[in-house]
Amino acid sequence: MHYTIKLIGSIGQNSTYSEQDIIRLLSSKQKDLLHGDEFTGRPSTKIHIDEKHVLKIRSEIRLNLFSAERWATQALEKERHYAVHHPSKTWFIYQEDEQAEYAVIGNICPRLTPLHQLFNDESNTIEYRLDCLAQLFTYYFALAKKAQIRLDEGLSNFGINAADNKLYYLDDDIYNWDRFVSCAHVIGVYFRALTWIDNTVAAQFAQTVRKIIIQFFEDEQYLTVLAELLRDIFVPSETQRIALENFIHTLDSRKTQSDSPNFNNSRYIALLADVHGNLPALDAVLAFLKLKNIEYGLVLGDIVGYGPYPSECIQRLQETKLTVIKGNHDHGLATGHFIRGFSSTASWVLEWSQSRITPAQKEWLAELPPVLHGDKWLALHGAPIDPTFFNAYVYEMTYTDNLDGLQKKKIPICFHGHTHLPGVYTRKKSSISDTHTTEKNVDLSAFDYALICPGSIGQPRNRQQGAQFAIYDQKENKLNYHTVMYDVDSLTKIMASEGFPQTLINILQGH
Repeated sequence: MHYTIKLIGSIGQNSTYSEQDIIRLLSSKQKDLLHGDEFTGRPSTKIHIDEKHVLKIRSEIRLNLFSAERWATQALEKERHYAVHHPSKTWFIYQEDEQAEYAVIGNICPRLTPLHQLFNDESNTIEYRLDCLAQLFTYYFALAKKAQIRLDEGLSNFGINAADNKLYYLDDDIYNWDRFVSCAHVIGVYFRALTWIDNTVAAQFAQTVRKIIIQFFEDEQYLTVLAELLRDIFVPSETQRIALENFIHTLDSRKTQSDSPNFNNSRYIALLADVHGNLPALDAVLAFLKLKNIEYGLVLGDIVGYGPYPSECIQRLQETKLTVIKGNHDHGLATGHFIRGFSSTASWVLEWSQSRITPAQKEWLAELPPVLHGDKWLALHGAPIDPTFFNAYVYEMTYTDNLDGLQKKKIPICFHGHTHLPGVYTRKKSSISDTHTTEKNVDLSAFDYALICPGSIGQPRNRQQGAQFAIYDQKENKLNYHTVMYDVDSLTKIMASEGFPQTLINILQGH
């Protein structure tokens, strides 16, 4: 058969392959792709190999000559930018005859040993295998941070070059970064399949992953994100499950489920959210709780932001027995990352607040847990189905999915903030529709699942003045909403004198 070959280029700029190398491999017998074998992949991918080289044909792509060349050129440019493939990998296009309607796209690269084969070879030491995993996750998290993309985490998609023991990505496909979701699932696959990851190795593996995440993301919050996702991963073997639990504990040793507050001896739990630097409002609520002899409760994130008293609100909460959860504004002020993902108004206040809290207070904010688990409840700032805990909202468009998440995990109650709107989304197993209520008193015993927002202490958004919060009666399984008044006018005058955006003043005044 006559082939007309056009080399597009190689990752390392200077191609080591010629048209004759490609023709020779194209003329060889096609290699079958089998699950668990050295070569795996989609049926449309055709593989030709010899002892040193692998040629891959993307037969699912059917384009004319001009479009095929452009497609292959773009693929090459992306892979040069990603810098995870072997530098000799070369893209090309060809036609079987000059009159062919379509051109064929392919690539050729050195034959590397895939990780799933290396890991099944008992002659390879644990240290060597862990080094391979370190290289894999270095590529993985570097690209996730730099380009918001995800490599396919399967071990068969990575290979080692025997000459220098360097790891390279074998797959052509790149995916959108999904905030550690796929990463957690594949780590679960590792623990199910790789029995050599025992308790000791799991801790070493976790230390490696922990170090790489901090290196690229510069934020320990993401350790908790991955750890929480891993808690839901199913591993049938008790031995491997224990190893996975050790991995989780080592990965995110700062905060664990065992750190969650024990409210068993307290009938009433105060529910506060979104204080947002509003000290007069917070003081009014704390005075109410003291009058009612309620000492324990949850502060569901966002102590700072929007208001003029970030330092004072932090100090006041530190003096209480309330358990505080991290919100997105708390995280933004603690890390200094408050431009992306925040409105211009929110960014302005966080920038203003930077010099008005102490380094110790900033550290306190950074170390707040983003999620807590009780016996029959979950507490976070944002939404239970959000892996980051404080960026997504529970509202009309999302509450059904969030109730689905609670039902799947068999968690009856989720306490959350972030919306600044008091209300409860509920579900009965026997009912075909969910409900939403903003009543002042809610009997939760009538429902199987509930998403509970106490409203906002410092910046309510239901056009009502006052500090809004709730009290949960554990004995009766009832929720009572409260609003206490404070001197809004004095607060807004101080905000105006400091140049705070007028929109924030308007909200406090109920406009």
